[in-house]
Amino acid sequence: MSTRPADTIRTIPVDLIRPGSQQARRHFDAASLAELAESIRESGVVQPVVLRTRVWGYELLAGERRWRAAQSAGLHAIPAIIRDDLSDTEAFVVGLIENLQRESLTPMEAAAGMKRLGEVFELTHEQIGKRIGKSREYVSNYLRLLHLAPEVAALVNEGHIHLGHAKVLAGLALRDQVGMADEVIRHKLTVRALERRIAAMRDARIVFKPAGKASDWTALERALSDQLGYPVSVSAERSGEGELKVKFHSLDELEGLLERIGYRAD
Repeated sequence: MSTRPADTIRTIPVDLIRPGSQQARRHFDAASLAELAESIRESGVVQPVVLRTRVWGYELLAGERRWRAAQSAGLHAIPAIIRDDLSDTEAFVVGLIENLQRESLTPMEAAAGMKRLGEVFELTHEQIGKRIGKSREYVSNYLRLLHLAPEVAALVNEGHIHLGHAKVLAGLALRDQVGMADEVIRHKLTVRALERRIAAMRDARIVFKPAGKASDWTALERALSDQLGYPVSVSAERSGEGELKVKFHSLDELEGLLERIGYRAD
């Protein structure tokens, strides 16, 4: 049986390889890279990288960490599979899937990569999950991280805050996220303890409807409820900030609500 060109392993000089422009991975832990370099000095590069031919040499689609470690180990060439059959979007998917399967991306890199995958192919969370071999819940939880304040996102990437905590923090207003993240770290809160603190914080905030305007607020709630077809409540704090809540009783009702307001999942 003949071997397809895409499956043929070739040896390519490391100085002819450059990282791809759409690489999802941006962070490389120095200590981990040094360990891999030492392993490569002893045993060589076991898993070939994936490349595409370019006028100037080869574009790296998957295996940037191995390529970097091979350079540190003093190798002049590494094994590679050439995939000139891939389009730009297909090349991006190959690199993203390998990194996700190897769990070599930081949480924020993984989230950004999934978002990009969904945008390129107009995929739902469930469809993204099928592409990368993960569940819809896995994808949704990672995409929530994109709602984190930059300071909190950095703490997640550095491992100071776990994904369970990050998922909860992402549901807060940006102004509350940093303070709560600090609470998690200082008091070593569990996810349940964090949820209780957030509930207590919300209960402690004074919610009111401005005097003399109760009928206006009630009318607004009624009008919104009629328009959406679901119970709506509106409240405000003394600072002027507030909440608009829409109640649903099942996921089917939620889907109907989302369709009514024109929302389409990434």
